[in-house]
Amino acid sequence: MTERIGTNVQVWTSYWGALLQDDSSKSKTILYGFENESPAHINNRQASIADEGACFGFVANGRVFLQDGRVNWCLDAGQWFSMPNGLLLNLTANTRVVVAQCLNYQGIYAMGGPIEAQGRLRYIDGCSDTLLCAPPLLGDPCLNHLHFPAGITQTAHTHPSMRAGIIAKGQGICDANQHPMPLSVGSLFYIAKETEHRFITETSTMDVIAYHPDSDWGPTHNDHPMVNRTWVDGHKIDNLAPQHQAAAIIRGR
Repeated sequence: MTERIGTNVQVWTSYWGALLQDDSSKSKTILYGFENESPAHINNRQASIADEGACFGFVANGRVFLQDGRVNWCLDAGQWFSMPNGLLLNLTANTRVVVAQCLNYQGIYAMGGPIEAQGRLRYIDGCSDTLLCAPPLLGDPCLNHLHFPAGITQTAHTHPSMRAGIIAKGQGICDANQHPMPLSVGSLFYIAKETEHRFITETSTMDVIAYHPDSDWGPTHNDHPMVNRTWVDGHKIDNLAPQHQAAAIIRGR
């Protein structure tokens, strides 16, 4: 089942496979959802995502086994992951997983969770946020955990790039153009860039896992914790000097 306002805001409660591709940002993204709780997909257990870019995901319900030829991970509800390219998913019964694939971008191996009860950083209108998977380099994609206390009516706002993700806990409403769409655990959502919207909670808290295809914050070659705390004669080294630029590095794009 899909509810939508045009193509700018979409919410899914029943899903299996690729749901849409967003080409509006430099980092093009395919949004996938896999669930076997609804009658239409109850017998589905295995899916694959092609080697076309990094995969960022979260398990809202159940358990999923992930593998790509190098790792074989088991993740339970409340855990997130990042994998460099495509992957194979094996779901147990009653499982819901979201995956956002950033095309032509090589990600890192990372996993974590379960998510905490609140975020580590302040966000607007009394909400909080934790940066789960940080951008390895300024401009790279990232994955976030956004926590809404009960009784929140967010200030209407926009984002300069698309947002997509899943409801991890609780319930609430996504309101865009005065069209409220209910959200509950396992609901997938997509918000197109520059679409004005707000999230609302009433008596329940709500936890959202949000994928961002880009970032305006992150390490650079001359500004990261390792180099910033490397001193010669009491001063930070000049990491732009030719001898330092000779380093061999992995290029994500």
